[in-house]
Amino acid sequence: MKVWKRVGYLFALALFLVLTLGPFLWTFVLSVTPEYAMMEKSTSLLPEVVTFDNYRELLTQGTRKGSVLIMGIKNALKAVGVTLALGIPIAMMSAYALSRMEFRGRRLIRNMLLITMVIPVMATIIPLFRLFVARQWLDDVFWLAMVYVSSYLPMVTWLMSNYFATIPKELEEAALIDGCGRLASFLRIIVPASYPIILSAALIMFLNTWSQFQIPLILASSIQTKPVAIVVSEFMTKDSVQYGLTAAAGMIAVVPPAVTALVFRRFLISGMMGGAVKG
Repeated sequence: MKVWKRVGYLFALALFLVLTLGPFLWTFVLSVTPEYAMMEKSTSLLPEVVTFDNYRELLTQGTRKGSVLIMGIKNALKAVGVTLALGIPIAMMSAYALSRMEFRGRRLIRNMLLITMVIPVMATIIPLFRLFVARQWLDDVFWLAMVYVSSYLPMVTWLMSNYFATIPKELEEAALIDGCGRLASFLRIIVPASYPIILSAALIMFLNTWSQFQIPLILASSIQTKPVAIVVSEFMTKDSVQYGLTAAAGMIAVVPPAVTALVFRRFLISGMMGGAVKG
């Protein structure tokens, strides 16, 4: 029985690795496969000839596709910067109020956060589009980032408020007795003790903003505002599909979020665990 359990666990692990890492490995294989080799009939999954020409074309200055990809990466970074600069402070202050202050409607607001988390932003994309057209906000990175902030704020605020609630109130009360005001105690007690959830929230916002596709597909049509996800998808047209170039662009676009997630993974785990403890 123990042998079969071990076999079952190993099979589940192998299936997990295939389903999660398989697409990335296959994309990398396509990115180093010559374009002519993709049209050949072959039973081998690996290319006979490996080339990095696709990466050279995308990373060489002056090439059209490379310039478009770099512009998409810059646009994504701008959106990430605005989203974090606005979203994290708003979420921290809102979470502090919900976890530490008693006021009428507090429970209702917490329940509304849960409800808004299950409403997809695409359900409101038509009203958003009409609003953006009326106010001339289309192709504006700032207002695009505002949509991202409103999308992620409920979940991030919920996680932060739960984490703040686990911090002993006695620490803050001692600071208040020593003469600290509410703001000073928040900055000196709550914020330093909550860096795991703050970094986790920033990482969640970063990863979701970087990979956004549906929202900018509707609200961003200019090359000056299209993020990298849209730019990579446009390497494929109805007239031609450059599989290797598109795969290479996808691999380049994955590097920033992948590196960031690996560097801050321990904060994500500890922050998510702490933020999910209390409701």
